[in-house]
Amino acid sequence: MNKFNEHTPKYRLLAILKILIESPYQYTKKTLATEYNVDPDTIKKDFDELRDADFNVDYDNKYRYAIVPNKPLQHLEDMLFFTEAEKEILMEALSNNAKASEKRTKRMQEKLNTIYDVSKLGSSLFSRTFLSKANLLEQAKQQKKVVKLINYRSTNSSEVSDRLVEPFSVNVKEDILHAFAIDRKDIRHYRISRIERVELQEIAWQYETQHYVTATDPFRIVNDNKVRVHIRLKVGGYNELIERFPLTQAYLQPSAEELGVYDFECNVNEKFFGLTNFILGYHEHIVEIVEPESLIDHIRRHIGKINF
Repeated sequence: MNKFNEHTPKYRLLAILKILIESPYQYTKKTLATEYNVDPDTIKKDFDELRDADFNVDYDNKYRYAIVPNKPLQHLEDMLFFTEAEKEILMEALSNNAKASEKRTKRMQEKLNTIYDVSKLGSSLFSRTFLSKANLLEQAKQQKKVVKLINYRSTNSSEVSDRLVEPFSVNVKEDILHAFAIDRKDIRHYRISRIERVELQEIAWQYETQHYVTATDPFRIVNDNKVRVHIRLKVGGYNELIERFPLTQAYLQPSAEELGVYDFECNVNEKFFGLTNFILGYHEHIVEIVEPESLIDHIRRHIGKINF
């Protein structure tokens, strides 16, 4: 028996969940009721079932609905990784979907297997290890507790060390933790993926009045003093820059003067962290450092320190 044809409550519930996640604040109860040919009260019951399953069904001032997190990251792991039983249900639903072609159904099943096979995630941010660290950081933020970042790997200092911090903003998408460093008494940004382990401490925040989310440059470096740079890159440099530092893509434009050359122009931290490593590592893809002179001198000094 086909338990998941398009007229069953289970099919409708899955479809509504998908719609509210993919198109937040676009549908009212009435439009959903019309879409699935049911009474608005039936949609209300569907919403109740979603809430019972720990989904937060929210609505705006025009009573258009969306799925939003109950608490940041609290259920993220459960939402990203299905149990085997849950995956089988979705597989069966896909197989019994009369609207989808056989080729499309097979492709969706392959994607489902790949996305939720943890062994295939590799270094993806959405691995269980990454999410476990993010969840602990979010927990510490909610409880206003200090955490110890065990074996944090710093690119700038080339050190691996423990850090005691007060975490006040956790950005999973950007892989950034905004925290107050207790030893340095200032705000720092840390890459969550570079933290080996997070240990929650029984120490309350002491510096909350100094917490604020500071802007980073495209290399994710916090520095109130910024310098404008202009560098011309070959196609290989363009590719390497956006792959290593995705935020730089917003500041890259095709050159108006030369085919296959790109201009990178933006404000970066005055010490050129991130950018220095890129220039030294991919110098063969760089056409010219146009400005500033301080960056050119900075690179020359670093080259002079290299032992050949």
